[in-house]
Amino acid sequence: MFTVLTIDSLTAGLFTPLSLLYLTKSSHASVAHIGILLSLASLVALPVPLWVGRLVDRWDAKPVVLIAQVLQALGFLGYVAVSSPTSVFCIATLAAIGRLAFWAAIYVLLGSLTDGDADPRARDRWFGILAALRAAGYGLGAVLAGFALSISSLNFYRWLIATNGMLLVVAAVLVLTGVSASRTSRAAQVDGRGYRVLLRDRPFLSLTSLNTMYALCNMLLSVGFPLYIASALPHLIWAVGPLLVMNTVVQALLQPAMVRWTRNLSRQIPLAMAGALWACWALATLAARHVPSDLAVPACTVAILCYSAAQMLHLPASTAMATDAAPIDVRGRYLATFQYSFSIAGMIAPSMFSTLLVLGADVPWAVVSAVAIGTIPLLMAIAPRLPAAALTGARNPTHEAP
Repeated sequence: MFTVLTIDSLTAGLFTPLSLLYLTKSSHASVAHIGILLSLASLVALPVPLWVGRLVDRWDAKPVVLIAQVLQALGFLGYVAVSSPTSVFCIATLAAIGRLAFWAAIYVLLGSLTDGDADPRARDRWFGILAALRAAGYGLGAVLAGFALSISSLNFYRWLIATNGMLLVVAAVLVLTGVSASRTSRAAQVDGRGYRVLLRDRPFLSLTSLNTMYALCNMLLSVGFPLYIASALPHLIWAVGPLLVMNTVVQALLQPAMVRWTRNLSRQIPLAMAGALWACWALATLAARHVPSDLAVPACTVAILCYSAAQMLHLPASTAMATDAAPIDVRGRYLATFQYSFSIAGMIAPSMFSTLLVLGADVPWAVVSAVAIGTIPLLMAIAPRLPAAALTGARNPTHEAP
């Protein structure tokens, strides 16, 4: 399972930096045209998790993850042959469907693998390992992409993208042969229970909305930090790469230790700490413009370390909380809906940051710090309304929604 997760993150980290450049060269379209096509493909695929949630509850997560891996592999292999904007759109839509289906189902599969674990915080440990592997895989992929960009060869790009597709085929085989099916009996399902149950579960919907705020903070490092440095602190542009590498290394190495450190805390405590640390990240980034020039790099370093710590606190606790808050017979629907918090944040973040940056270099970071601090009182209002298992990990396999 861990190899599968590493492969998925590696392929994403490798393709993302290459995508615009490769697709513009291979399709002979403009960057703006390709950007619009990729956005439209993501929009077309956006409803997929709702459907995937139903399939997971009906079939189990393993076959859905397997199909998602195959779709992603076909997407990468299709990218090798694209030659027009139309083909780019079709293949990008296929790849987006596979990607969204994978992330809508993978947490259900991981959750089911820990259902029988005697350790009440096993989910936190597994999701922490997932976060570390994602950071390591994505970071390694980005390094390989940087090497590929330095070569600037369309044929070499095609070879790397085809390798991505073959790696995902390997991942699909590993899922098929090496991952057990859910330990949760499908007999536990109750006829007639579906998204109507979720829509009545206001505490869970509130948690999902709150997580959109966390996810927005999460995504603004890659979306906003390089743009901010380039426009407001151009003399520090050389530091962006090393700082982002530092973030990746810190998360990959220290994530398991962070999970061990927080395992005896109720899950809302790490989440509250993450909100405070993201606020510190935003304020330290803002301060880099206003301190003496020889302190700007240390200020950015402190900011990135705050971001890294917030990331390590947030992902295991939030995902474990959502998993244990979900009734077991409709867990697929619940976690597919929870993943929309990341999708929505990903759609909002670029336009939000660029719009705020026009108003002033400090404005985006002031807003981000306010959003991050605002998560704390909202979390404290939502947490008492969630099932006790969501906060402590003491699972009750018969838990049902109200």
